[in-house]
Amino acid sequence: MRGLKATLLVTALAVSPLAVASAACSVEGSGEVNILSNSFPAFAAIAKAVEECNRDGVKVTFKQTRDHEAEHSVFGGASSPYDMAGVANSSIAPLQAKGLLRPMNDLVAKYGPKYGLEDGMLIKFGDDILGIAFMVNAQHLYYRKDILDKHGLKAPATYDEVLAVAEKLKADKSVEFPLGGTYKSGWNLAQEFVNNYLGMGGEFFKPGTAEPAFNNPTGIKTLETMKRLTAHMSPNALALDTTATVQQFQQGQIAMANFWSSRAAAMDDPAESKVVGKIEFAPAPVMAPGQPPATTIWWDGFVMPKNLDGDPALTFQVMMEGLKAEVVAANQGAAIWIRSNYVPGRYAQGTAASAEAGAPAYPMLPQQNVLHGTIGNNIGDFFAGKESAEQALADAEAAYTRAAKEAGLLN
Repeated sequence: MRGLKATLLVTALAVSPLAVASAACSVEGSGEVNILSNSFPAFAAIAKAVEECNRDGVKVTFKQTRDHEAEHSVFGGASSPYDMAGVANSSIAPLQAKGLLRPMNDLVAKYGPKYGLEDGMLIKFGDDILGIAFMVNAQHLYYRKDILDKHGLKAPATYDEVLAVAEKLKADKSVEFPLGGTYKSGWNLAQEFVNNYLGMGGEFFKPGTAEPAFNNPTGIKTLETMKRLTAHMSPNALALDTTATVQQFQQGQIAMANFWSSRAAAMDDPAESKVVGKIEFAPAPVMAPGQPPATTIWWDGFVMPKNLDGDPALTFQVMMEGLKAEVVAANQGAAIWIRSNYVPGRYAQGTAASAEAGAPAYPMLPQQNVLHGTIGNNIGDFFAGKESAEQALADAEAAYTRAAKEAGLLN
């Protein structure tokens, strides 16, 4: 498997423009192609491009939904209604572990040259190419530079500094809450815990096993620090996901948040943002001395299920139409693209700086995916004041152990 920081991010941040070929859809063959993905700006740009392949003999349907992972279960049936699916570090792992993905080596060899497919886009498990990545993503610090400048403050580099800045901004009536965060119970809250626990130097599993190892003093300290942060957020922080936090920023309600780079361009969209040009980007803050920024580097890409009922060759070509250089050139601000004609701008600064400072890749392990779900569904009671940190972690550990046994990861 390729190392994300060493391969994907370096490729994404390279500045070496490719020659631009014809923009028209030029797939060979006929049939239907059904694609499933998450929903955010980069996927919207890809969807727009692949839908241009619709013509007599070719029908392309592209479904974007935040609940896309719930539909991956169809890959284990007799036949999948989806021929291609968007995945990330976490969601590819269980599909690969169950043997549900079709290797694309033959398709890469046949069609890769036509589309200028780059080595940094290939996600390999052993010799099998199981994914085609198109972007990297990470959570990093967004901050209102105008507000911090007004108080003579610099962008905080550690979470102790974040808390100190937040305390100073409490009296500023120009912003409703000093902090924002994607703390919605479930996946979002789990991601915050993963970032911060790894940022404390924590290990989720006993070495070389799927045995849980997060119910410990480092886990407790992580929860306690996160709760101190929520004291400076909206009272309904546990209900706010990525989209809600975007809106908080755009409406000028918050001054800082550790937030996804894929949403950076939305801050400067004059059609929906009141803070155009006011938000700057910095590395994710450090949680503990001597540790890297408290974030994880992600990639997003596409996989092909073994049980697709469409034509793999047509499906692969349609996917590549959405990932070709012209799409990247026309949508530079939508993502940190993994193509060498991507020109990194200010929206890439926070992710690049976090990676350069040693932020780890999100673990591509099937047990990590199980753990993510069980943590997100069990630590919310601690933030709501219903349980102690010790009890919340014990609940999460017990839930993970049950789920991992059901998944065949533990005896």
